[in-house]
Amino acid sequence: MKKITLLIISFSVFFSSCNYLDIVPDDTATLDDAFKNETTAEDFLFTCYSWMDNYNNFRDHVGVATSDEYSPAYHWGAQWFNFKRYQVGNDNASNPIRDLWASYYTAIKQCYMFLDNIDKVTPVFMNQDVYNRKKAEWIGEVYFLIAYYHHMLLQNYGPIVIVESNDAFVAQPRLPYDECVEKIAEIYDKALTTLPNTVQPADYGRASKAVAYSMKAKLLLFAASPLYNGNTNYADFKDREGKNLISQTKDNNKWSTAMTAIETAITHAEGQGHRLYTYTKEAITDPFEQAVANTRWVMVDNWNTEILWAYTGNHKESDSDGNANSFQRHAVPKGLSDRRYTESNPVGAVAPTLKTVKIFYSDKGLPPESDPSFPWNDRMSIAPGDSTVKLHRNREPRFYAAIGFDRGYYEFNGNEKDVLYLRYKEKNGCDQRGTDHLYSGYAVKKPIHPNGQANSSAWSLTAYAFPIVRLSDLYLAYAEACAEFQGSLNTKAKQYVNAVRTRAGIPNIEVSYGSEPSGQALVDAIRRERLIEFVFEAQWHFDLRRWNMSVNWHADERTGMLGLNEIGTTAADFYKETPMTESYFIFDQRNYLMPIKTEHVNTNGIMVQNPGW
Repeated sequence: MKKITLLIISFSVFFSSCNYLDIVPDDTATLDDAFKNETTAEDFLFTCYSWMDNYNNFRDHVGVATSDEYSPAYHWGAQWFNFKRYQVGNDNASNPIRDLWASYYTAIKQCYMFLDNIDKVTPVFMNQDVYNRKKAEWIGEVYFLIAYYHHMLLQNYGPIVIVESNDAFVAQPRLPYDECVEKIAEIYDKALTTLPNTVQPADYGRASKAVAYSMKAKLLLFAASPLYNGNTNYADFKDREGKNLISQTKDNNKWSTAMTAIETAITHAEGQGHRLYTYTKEAITDPFEQAVANTRWVMVDNWNTEILWAYTGNHKESDSDGNANSFQRHAVPKGLSDRRYTESNPVGAVAPTLKTVKIFYSDKGLPPESDPSFPWNDRMSIAPGDSTVKLHRNREPRFYAAIGFDRGYYEFNGNEKDVLYLRYKEKNGCDQRGTDHLYSGYAVKKPIHPNGQANSSAWSLTAYAFPIVRLSDLYLAYAEACAEFQGSLNTKAKQYVNAVRTRAGIPNIEVSYGSEPSGQALVDAIRRERLIEFVFEAQWHFDLRRWNMSVNWHADERTGMLGLNEIGTTAADFYKETPMTESYFIFDQRNYLMPIKTEHVNTNGIMVQNPGW
């Protein structure tokens, strides 16, 4: 077979990009230098992590702002914000929004270079027994990263090329999806044999058994989901030899396989002390307020008991006060605590859509549109003596933790409560359409650390490690798999979903619904629970796709996602459901799988492109 690298990259370019080479003169950098002792070898290991996608760069991370959770300001263009290209379907194979294919295969190659060279190390600073233990853990980390990078390729592109050694970077066909899943799961298993059970605070962000079990569980959940499990839309998706790359046959047992993996991950995590998060920074006597605090802080309270894995790379720099890629900087409303609207920070121009506002339950733990006690048909009116619409009242605690609304509280400035005034020309609202403003008339709260400062004399942000996996993710994943597998919840699944609801301050699922839903109604209920629990956590993008829902989900947004009338000066004008015609969402069948850059397909002549590209 003709040897053709999968990556458009030379060794000289590769080495010049590696931070570990800072430890030797620039012109004498060699692999022998990188593995001359245990310290330099661990530095090389750290660079294997460096290819992870930056969760703190909201401009172009795949998932952070690439669903309809958010709307950017009226005048923002895709030339500055890659996520806008996702929203308007502006992608193509010659110039894709992101070339994750090259990035992740580069990462995989670097990982195999580590494995090929780690035996060269002679320990200098550790005794041999300590080094042998650390070496085994490092090898486990690298196998984890090899699995993880393949996993991320699979999640974005569907069937991929699996590279099983450094000698395997040759022209290969893409493997059928199910084979990819099987091989990646095996690599996770290999990592699990030597990974530590958990890591110490100084090593937070590095792989452990808890992380590997969790990611393997998420891999198998994705594989069981409708996008890849019996999806007839991919009947013509075949390799150059005519082999189907995605099976057309639905296999319900994939859900059972996922359940087993998820339960293993939960058991291990709980055995290491992981628990659902409870806010304890101050005493709160009111149960509702406690639930709001629980769900307001669960994402931003660094390395709390619920977080199994979080992204630590560059998070302090990414959330520095003026960083152009900082989500917090762009989402915190203007005008807080008498800070002048004319100040450049905060930008105040990323807002939740009205669809996101509506997704949260009523205080009865039911969808408000189907809760007989909620005034859904009268939701945009204001009750006598009130200051905001009925849509904002009698909602579940997670709503108040996640959404800032007109005449509602916004926690910032050391967790102080500031009242938002979001109508036209008000202190937190739109000043004029051509400037940065909250286009939908709402503000984002949950991903914003309340300890930041924005007042007349100070501006600063409080950085945190972005959660990748929380224990509640596994709880709801197990419930979803169980609902799909048997049409009902077993004892464990019911326990898990109700634990999440209890922490969120709403009744158990069987109490809210009168009796436990079953069949598709139950699946839909668990999906909605997941959308609510993980809003603004880079999950919607992938969940909507794996559920094969995205085309229908976004169908009504092709001419504008919904918000309020941000140029309304009176309550009657402001509280109108209004299409945001400069912030629309186009999703077609081909968008379920990202395009592979054309040059990579051409270089590997036996590999096919994704459908529609």
